[in-house]
Amino acid sequence: MLEAIQQAATGLAIGSVYALVALAFSVTVRALNQINFATGELFMLGAYLGITLTATIGFPFWVAVIATAIAVSVIGVLFEKIAYRPLFRANAGHPGRLHILIICSTIGTSIFLQNAAMLIWGAQALPFPKVFDPEPFRFQGIVIPVEYFWVTGVAMVLMGALNVFLQGTWIGKGLRAAAQDRETAALMGVSLPAADSWTFGVSAGIGAVGGLLIGAMSFAYPTMGAAFVLKGFTAAIMGGLGSIRGAIVGGFLLGLAESLVIAFISSVYKDVVAFALLLVFLQFRPTGLLLKPVQTRV
Repeated sequence: MLEAIQQAATGLAIGSVYALVALAFSVTVRALNQINFATGELFMLGAYLGITLTATIGFPFWVAVIATAIAVSVIGVLFEKIAYRPLFRANAGHPGRLHILIICSTIGTSIFLQNAAMLIWGAQALPFPKVFDPEPFRFQGIVIPVEYFWVTGVAMVLMGALNVFLQGTWIGKGLRAAAQDRETAALMGVSLPAADSWTFGVSAGIGAVGGLLIGAMSFAYPTMGAAFVLKGFTAAIMGGLGSIRGAIVGGFLLGLAESLVIAFISSVYKDVVAFALLLVFLQFRPTGLLLKPVQTRV
C-alpha cells in the first residue's frame, strides 16, 4: 500500500506535465483544428530556459516559471506569424492541402528549434540547479520528494489560470468564440489574426512550463521533446483531442497508469503504456473520454 501511494504521487507529478503538453495540443486543435508538432521542441525550450534563468541569471524558481512562459509564448506568436499565417492565407480555400502544409511546417519548425538548442546549449544533457529542498516529505513510512509537490502544484495553478483566462477575460472569450465559429466571431468584432496569435502563444507557453517542470525534476537535453510530445498527444487523445478538461483528465490518467506499471510490473514497460493506450483509444474510443461522437449526414 505504501508503495502504491508513493507511486501515485509520482504519477500525479508526471501526469500533470503530460496534462500540460496535452493542453498545448488541445488549445490549437480546438481553436484552429490543427496539430502543432513543434510542441515537443517548445517543451524542450522551456527546460533550457528554466536552467538558464535559474542557474545563470539567478532567478527564483517561480520567477523563472513566469519568465519562461512569457518568453516561449513570444516564440509561439512568431511561429504563427512566420510559419502558419502565410500558409493559411495562401491555402484557405484548400483545407486538405492546408492541413498537410501546416503539419510539414510544424515538423520543419521542430527540427529548426532542436538544432538551434544544440547550437546554443550544446548536445549534452544539462542538469537543473537544486531549487528544491533535498529532504523528502516523510509521513507514516511514505517518502515523497518535495519536487513532486512543486511540480503538481505549479501545473494545477497554471491549469486554473488558463481556465480563468478562457472563461473570465474578454480575450479568452474571443478565443472561445473564434474556436466555435470563426466567421460569426469575426462578424461580432473578434480579430481572427489576433486570436490565432494568442492561440499559438498560449499553447507554446503552456508546453514550455511543462518542459521546465520536467527539467527541474531531472535535466534538459535537445531531444527530450520527442518522448514527452508522444505522451502528451496520447493524453490528449485519451481525454478527447480538443477538449481542455479532457487533456487534464488524460494527462493524470496516463501518469498514474505509468507509475502503477512501474510499481507492480516493471519499469521496462513504462513507455509501452502510452503506445498501448493510444492504440486502444484510437481503435475503440477515438473521441476520447469527454467528447461525444459527432454524426455527420451526407
